[in-house]
Amino acid sequence: MEKTAIIAGASGLIGRSLTQNLLQSKNYGQVIALVRKPLGIQHEKLKELTVDFDHLSEMSDFPTGDDIFCCLGTTMKKAGSKEAFYKVDFTYCYELAKKGLEAGGDRFFLVSAMGSNIKSRFFYNRVKGELEDKVSFLNYRTIYMFKPSLIRGPREERRAGEKFAQFITRVIPFFGPWKKYKPIHADKIVDAMMKVARQEDKGCYFYESEIMQKM
Repeated sequence: MEKTAIIAGASGLIGRSLTQNLLQSKNYGQVIALVRKPLGIQHEKLKELTVDFDHLSEMSDFPTGDDIFCCLGTTMKKAGSKEAFYKVDFTYCYELAKKGLEAGGDRFFLVSAMGSNIKSRFFYNRVKGELEDKVSFLNYRTIYMFKPSLIRGPREERRAGEKFAQFITRVIPFFGPWKKYKPIHADKIVDAMMKVARQEDKGCYFYESEIMQKM
């Protein structure tokens, strides 16, 4: 039986690739993208729903989907402040998870980050850790969390982390204890997400870069 996928963050590096993969998958009959502006993609299985993420919790017509994919995220530089960053990387994501569950969602897929820890001394990692903790308590049948290291791939905007990833990939041998820090291409993350989407698990699962690289 074909499923319905709901994706938020479809315009980003991972989200764009994931959306294309979902549209090509025989397992999904419809893909609903929650967007701020049109994606510029034409496909018979794609439905775009314009959403004000600032008021997601008040949305009365949230769509029903089997699998909810959260690829939302920003950077401190783009957000401009800790408060704005928190709004995107925690509030938007957590409200999406809650609304998806309320609307009958069965599984939740979250792109988080390596090093996420609510007790971290780094603000970015604390926010990611808080989100993981909160989402893990939601009553989905299955929750998958993907925790990549530095992400490689073609973006519309250049990020400092990308240049750093390219540099350290050339100069650091990622063996032994360093292996888990090896930068990962966005397509590898999407491949991992699509593979676990074909599984019938129950519970909460975490996938870090080293595991995704092998999938």
